[in-house]
Amino acid sequence: MATLASGSRLTIAELLRRETPDGRLADIVDVLSQTNAIIVDATAIECNNGTYHKDTRAATEPTGSERAYDQGVASEAGVTETVVEPTAMIDGLSEVDAAKLQHTPDPLGARSQEDGFFMRGMGKTFASRLFDGDRATSPLRINGINNRADYNALSSSYTYDNGEGSTADDTNFTSIYLVQWGPKQVNLIYPRNDVLAARGGDEMSHGISKQDFGRQIIVDPNDSTKKFPAWQTWFELHFGLFIHDPRKIRRLCNIATSSINGTTYKSFHEDHLIDMYNDALNDGGLEGAVFYANATAFAQIQKRANIKGNAHFTQQSEGEGPFAHQVTRFWGIPVHLVAQITNTQADVT
Repeated sequence: MATLASGSRLTIAELLRRETPDGRLADIVDVLSQTNAIIVDATAIECNNGTYHKDTRAATEPTGSERAYDQGVASEAGVTETVVEPTAMIDGLSEVDAAKLQHTPDPLGARSQEDGFFMRGMGKTFASRLFDGDRATSPLRINGINNRADYNALSSSYTYDNGEGSTADDTNFTSIYLVQWGPKQVNLIYPRNDVLAARGGDEMSHGISKQDFGRQIIVDPNDSTKKFPAWQTWFELHFGLFIHDPRKIRRLCNIATSSINGTTYKSFHEDHLIDMYNDALNDGGLEGAVFYANATAFAQIQKRANIKGNAHFTQQSEGEGPFAHQVTRFWGIPVHLVAQITNTQADVT
């Protein structure tokens, strides 16, 4: 999958490939990207306050005013607001019976496969938190996009209604998101000092860590009086979401996932993406832009794309050889699949 690196706007995947040329941490990212594309697309910055990141953003801008000769104008000043975002820790410990690995045709490959299963599960949790994390109910999590005021009410300029004002009061809806990654736009954040560090068999970079604890004697989980040898690997995903400019995320909500009837349950229509696209274009451009949808919405997009005469979408193969894959684009902006965007969102009003 292609990364979105451009000049100083480097994705996590690109950073890891540059900093670990042996490919070990890059392999982790490749595993994570199998379940969600965001880990490949996202840019990341280090927290400037330990495990928190603090910055200011514009709240209002001076507007100026007309005047005539010998008339004055009132003084004005832009207003900024301080934003502080935390990070969350998703950690996990993989323990595999040493004998189980020993008796396989390829012990190293089998262990790598077990670790891959583990990381895929953590990647799903990571993607889920980016959209649905809620610190009000789970203080150890970050606030995901759906639980931020700019994106959970139709009164917001950044939330668009696929239901066009007639959505049923139900919980069988999904959303499509437009996210613009990059400096002073939208970034993942990672705790201070979670940067590249080689400590023997340990690897850490930009909040993603893999530590090999080797062969250890562990307690039998089914009988605390017994023990056995196992290979241990510790994984960490430390991350947060920092939105420098709320205009750089837009949400098309109330896309019906079932009971579609064209009235209170409406399937996706690209007219709303046109609005999102043009609003983003007029609000500073579309640098770093990616659309995200789950499998249900993605299928609806592809059906619209296959309609004869629909020039909004293109589908083409990108990459070469075994890395070739189909990419759907809307007016040049890639549409990426994130399975963890749910089909059970409540209607947004």
